[in-house]
Amino acid sequence: MFLISKDYWEVRETKEKGRGVFAKKGIAAGTVVGDYLGRVIKTAEYDLDRDKEGLYLMYLTDEASIYPDLKKPGLHLFNHSCEPNCWIHTYEGHTLFFALRKIEPGEELTISYLFAPEDGTKPTAHVCKCGSKKCSGTMHLSKEKYEAWQEQQAREKKKAGVVRFTFGKNLPRLKSYPKRIESGDYAAFSSSVASSATGASASASGSASSA
Repeated sequence: MFLISKDYWEVRETKEKGRGVFAKKGIAAGTVVGDYLGRVIKTAEYDLDRDKEGLYLMYLTDEASIYPDLKKPGLHLFNHSCEPNCWIHTYEGHTLFFALRKIEPGEELTISYLFAPEDGTKPTAHVCKCGSKKCSGTMHLSKEKYEAWQEQQAREKKKAGVVRFTFGKNLPRLKSYPKRIESGDYAAFSSSVASSATGASASASGSASSA
């Protein structure tokens, strides 16, 4: 669910990544762009083969994940980038997307999917086509950076408290949302983590694709 006006974003086709979300107006650093909402499902019972054309499952708890309504525009349309301009923040158990820096009109809004490392025994399952100068060719993190990301997430979840949900029902929107997240607190961390994915290597806390 977008939390900024439709005047600020639009969905467009990309050359190689399916659909993507693009800025129609400038978006200030720290702006909360949206909340990842959808139906709450039991992660262990989910058939990952359903996601061959996209990566839509979002972590909620160790047992639960969110599957969005693919018929509606939403945060699941954000594509992966090794040099993202948005990041995720856990707030009252919800996953908020916010701008890491000022996003100019015409720019695609992207995040890092932060996938767990691969074992290196076969070619990467999730090839990155972000085209950034820091592109590693994969959406997977190195073991070291993935562990750093998990530690950071654990600290956020402890602050966020318990999220209330019912399996099979949509995760309800919050009564209120912050307008901004202090992006400076994330900038250095996100830069070191997102740009360190390794070509040799959802996550449950990975995000969405727009195939």
